Amino acid sequence: MTQAWTLEALVKDALGRVPEIAAEELHRGTSRQEMVLLDVREAEETAGGALEGAVHLPRGLLELRVSEHVASSDTPVVVYCGGGNRSALAADVLLKMGYTRVRSLAGGIERWRRLGLPISGGPGVRPPPGKKLGWDEVRREFAIVARCVPVLGEGERALVYMDHAASTHAPASVLGAYTEFVAREYANIHRGTHHLSRKATERFEECYGIIARHVGAELQRGTICFTGNTTQAIDLCAHVMAERPGQVVTTEMEHHSNELPHRRRGPTLRARVTDEGELDLGHLEELLRGNRVKLVAVTAGSNVTGVMPDLRRVARLAHEHGALVLVDAAQALARMPIDVRDLDDPEHIDFLAGAGHKAYAPFGAGFLYGPRALMSEVSPYIPGGGTAARVTANGVEYLPAPDRHHGGTPNIAGVVGMARALAFLQAIGMEEVREHEVRLTERMLGGLRELGGITLYGPPEAHKRLGVATFNVDGVSDLLTAAVLSEEGAIAVRNGRFCSHLYMDKLLAARAKAAGGEVPTGAVRASVGLYNDESDVDRLLEYVRKVRDRQWRGRYQVKGDVVSAEFAGRCADKWMEATKD
Repeated sequence: MTQAWTLEALVKDALGRVPEIAAEELHRGTSRQEMVLLDVREAEETAGGALEGAVHLPRGLLELRVSEHVASSDTPVVVYCGGGNRSALAADVLLKMGYTRVRSLAGGIERWRRLGLPISGGPGVRPPPGKKLGWDEVRREFAIVARCVPVLGEGERALVYMDHAASTHAPASVLGAYTEFVAREYANIHRGTHHLSRKATERFEECYGIIARHVGAELQRGTICFTGNTTQAIDLCAHVMAERPGQVVTTEMEHHSNELPHRRRGPTLRARVTDEGELDLGHLEELLRGNRVKLVAVTAGSNVTGVMPDLRRVARLAHEHGALVLVDAAQALARMPIDVRDLDDPEHIDFLAGAGHKAYAPFGAGFLYGPRALMSEVSPYIPGGGTAARVTANGVEYLPAPDRHHGGTPNIAGVVGMARALAFLQAIGMEEVREHEVRLTERMLGGLRELGGITLYGPPEAHKRLGVATFNVDGVSDLLTAAVLSEEGAIAVRNGRFCSHLYMDKLLAARAKAAGGEVPTGAVRASVGLYNDESDVDRLLEYVRKVRDRQWRGRYQVKGDVVSAEFAGRCADKWMEATKD
């Protein structure tokens, strides 16, 4: 049973318990001083106005923040939304939380508007993190900014986290939605008529729309399948495309996750990158002209240099030659606006993969967007519970996508957290997120260039890359640089080759050849996020300068890829001593 309870049934169930108030009665009410009016719509829905005096508290933040606006459990509360469905569900939640005088506005603001009742310019108090909030307020959503870690010779210091290209931390509202689900609504989906199963199904089904909105997708001809991470999403795409004739084209800048799943299923070709790390579109076109290509797999933004290939041109070239396009959006999902476009657009994206843990959500949930018809005609990715409509002794009838590829119980809580994180980003506005990262990246790149003695990889212009800076300090290994930044500056960065060995090999060799030096074994990567600010970038620059000037205070030893450090009380004259096994 896949849809035992529709949204209509859930609303009807809630209305059986929640009293409603008519728009006319609410408008006639003379005493509204003690009443709290809650607008549970999303931020973008409030642009056309709201009821006067309303508090904007989107449904996803209700449980976490209602106590900030409703003084006591017996305070009168009226909840409204667009048409009355969400407000009924939200009011039902409040009743279960112990609020005793809750009503839902019948027909929502649409009925209020049709009756010609007054509308104010917008909701009043405490919007969610968004365009009306400053970056300081967004920063306060993240507990990690108050995290202190030990540093050599100084006790503890506030952590500067600049490893967002690997994983991001979740804001309070996302953690609230995640833990609320686990604590109060934890149940399996699509397989039960009891209350918790219905609520879990409702939460899960809401996530499709939130993710579709974030990437500009429609869910009539397109579909979203949930996975454990981006790698699994890409592997699902490789599975879907495996039996189609032709080859897969990847690029030299891809993360291993957008290379190895295709390689193990059949012949692949690889588009070159330039010595500066940019995708060679001319070579891509040559490969498409000279071969039968079924799929072009390309990143939306490199996890090494932040380079953003021209996806529109890539898509047009691929479609002109009969190929589909898969975009690895792991890095881009939380950093820039994404629009897969309509399937009839010659520059549309056919498949798009992403995950929550690089988009301010807990670990364990990802997704693949793709053509519904194509994903419904292939065999299930993992056949099992939830994938079949009917099983007999000699046969099986599988469900269409997305359920066709949801073998077993999905990470429901992880999907809820991922969707809530994307809603958090949508409330801020992806254009604003992008501007924030470009501003910090300009400061970071400019400061590193001014220091001198630093080798930077990727384009010099911040607007041509995501919020990532990969570099080497001349004469100092990437391992030591990262260790000093961590142990003495309390700065979290990444070092190595970032699961992009082909790309790193080319970048490192090209720069070493141009400089006439040895090829480094890796590099250091600093990546900014929502809760970084100028002071974080300035601390990074301060400690990179100390590394350049050999002014670290500790003694460092390496054994394999593990570094140990101890306070020396002076500048170390031997920065690294190998220890034999």
